[in-house]
Amino acid sequence: MKVLGNARRGFAILILAALALAPASFAKKNKTANQQPVVWGMRSGNAGCVIFRETETTVSRNVGASFTMLAVNQLEVVESQHVTLPKKAYTETTPDIDALTRLAIADHLKYVKLPKKYTPEQLEKARAMCGTAH
Repeated sequence: MKVLGNARRGFAILILAALALAPASFAKKNKTANQQPVVWGMRSGNAGCVIFRETETTVSRNVGASFTMLAVNQLEVVESQHVTLPKKAYTETTPDIDALTRLAIADHLKYVKLPKKYTPEQLEKARAMCGTAH
């Protein structure tokens, strides 16, 4: 009888854990739909604007006997207005972000970042933040 009691307790814990995690999984699906575009660079008096979207790439490395996988976040150019950047994608690392910031200051550029899976409404809002709408 004691084994049956432990099984019920284990089942109850499993159900409670599933119920606790369920709202988090639903919230994650709607997270990108609720995210607002993020602006950085020159916020006023800008001569050009670039709209990026966040992407994630998995990179695997095999060094000797060890094998590692890394998730690398990137900024991919969706569209640009009055400017052409040297690359179409930038990694979200300190050197690349610093280079984009220096370019924004030197050329008076505004950047707008969208989530990975953006909606048409988010793209329109990003365009409006740039100062033009298509």
